[in-house]
Amino acid sequence: MNNEDAPPEEAGSPPNVSFDPSRPLSAGDAPLLAEHVRSNAKPASARRCGLELELFGYVARTLDRLSAAQVRNVLTDLARSEDELVREGETIVEARLEDGARATVEPGGQIEFSSAPRPTLTELERDVGSFLSRLHDIAQRRGLLFIAAGFDPIRSLDEQRWYPKKRYQVLRPYLERHGRRALDMMARTCAVQVNLDYTSTEELGQQFAFANVAAPIIAALAANAPFERGAPSGYRSLRALAWTETDPDRCGPAPAAFADEVTPETLVAHAQQVPMIFVRRDGHYLRSPQGRSFAEFLVNPPRDIKPRFQDWTDHLSTIFTNARWRGHLELRAMDGNRVEMALALAALWRGLLYDRTTLEEARRRLPRVHRRDLLALERLVARQALAAAADGLRVFELARDLVALAAEGLRRTASDEERYLDPLKEALAERASPADALLKNWEGSWHKKMTHVIAYLRAA
Repeated sequence: MNNEDAPPEEAGSPPNVSFDPSRPLSAGDAPLLAEHVRSNAKPASARRCGLELELFGYVARTLDRLSAAQVRNVLTDLARSEDELVREGETIVEARLEDGARATVEPGGQIEFSSAPRPTLTELERDVGSFLSRLHDIAQRRGLLFIAAGFDPIRSLDEQRWYPKKRYQVLRPYLERHGRRALDMMARTCAVQVNLDYTSTEELGQQFAFANVAAPIIAALAANAPFERGAPSGYRSLRALAWTETDPDRCGPAPAAFADEVTPETLVAHAQQVPMIFVRRDGHYLRSPQGRSFAEFLVNPPRDIKPRFQDWTDHLSTIFTNARWRGHLELRAMDGNRVEMALALAALWRGLLYDRTTLEEARRRLPRVHRRDLLALERLVARQALAAAADGLRVFELARDLVALAAEGLRRTASDEERYLDPLKEALAERASPADALLKNWEGSWHKKMTHVIAYLRAA
C-alpha cells in the first residue's frame, strides 16, 4: 500500500530522511524506524483494502499435492509474458498479474493471490473473481484442482511437496527447532489475510491493539479446517492449532498490543527484541545473525555484515503475530476460505477499523485480558470455534457483537458494502463456523466421503 497524500500531521518523513534499502543502520537508529511507521499514514480518502487468499493445489486424479514443477507451470500460465515472472536463479517465485496483483508460492507449494490495494470491496471481488477464473482454466487444462481451506484435509506432513525458494530453505530448519507444529504451519495451512491503512499513528495504535486481541474471535468465525488425513480431527481449525505451536517469539498476540499506549516506538521496540532468522546479501540468505535480537544485531553484527535498512524490513516479514505492521496493518488470524467468506472477513475488518466510533465501541466491548489468557483462548478456539469460552470471554456473543458493530461502521463509511457481511450473519444465525457446516454435512448427506468435502471446498 502506498503513501500518497499523507495527512499533514503524519505527512511522512523529513526531506533528509531516507528509507532506501541500502541505507546503513546503527544502534541509534530506533527513531528512524519509528519515523518509517509515521511516514506510511494517509488521509481517509486514500485508504485502501488489500486481500490475500491462499489455496491448496492437487493433482485432480490422485489428489497428490503439486510438485515444484507443477507449481512453476501454474505461475508461468498465470503470467501474461515471460517478463512478468520473478525468479530466484532458475526458480520462479512470483507471477505479476494485472493492475498490481501478484501470485506467489508458499512453502508447501500453496498458491497465494495478493490483490492490489483497492478502495472498494466490489473491486476486490472483481479482482479475486478474475484470478480464480484464470486459475480454473489452468487447472482444467493441466488436470489440477485448488481448494480453499485452512488446513490440508488429505495429505500428511510426510507427503508434502516443499518448494525450493531460498527464504523457505532458511525458515524451515529454524522454525522446526522452535515449534512442534511449525512445519505443519508452513506446508499444510492456508490463510485469508486482510490489509488495511491508517490515517495517523494514534489510529494505528488503536487498530493494532484491538486487532491482536480480537483475532481469536474473528478466527472462530473463519474456522474452516476440521479435517486431517481424510477424517475429522477433533478440531475446528487445525490451522489455528498449528500457529499456537509455532515459534512463540514471533507468533500469537503481539506483546506490543498490550502496552498502555501503542506508538511507533513501542512497535519498533517489540520488533527489535524478536530473534533474527536471516539477512540477505547478493541474493543469498545468510544464517549468521540467528540467535541475536535485531537490537543486538545493530550493536554487534556478525563479522563482515554491515546492518542496513533492508535487514529491518526483512526482519519484520519474519514476525507472524495476529496483526502486524509492514507499512500497513496486516490482519492474519483467519483460515483459508471460499471467496464469499474471504470478502465477508474483509468487510468485517473494514467496518470495525475504518470508522472511529465503531472502533472505539468495539474496543470497549472486548474485555481487558492478559496475553497468556488470550493464548489459552486461541487454543480453545482451535478446537471449538464459536463455542469456545473462557474467563468471561464468550466467543459467540463477542463475534455477534463485532459483526453487528461492523455493519454499523460500514453504514457510516461504505453503506453499499454491508451486504458482504451476509455470510457471517448467516453463520451466526446457525451458530456455526464454516468448519461446523463441513462436519454437519460430513456426518449427514456426504456419508463421510472426502470427495464431497473436496468438491465443496473447490475454488478452481
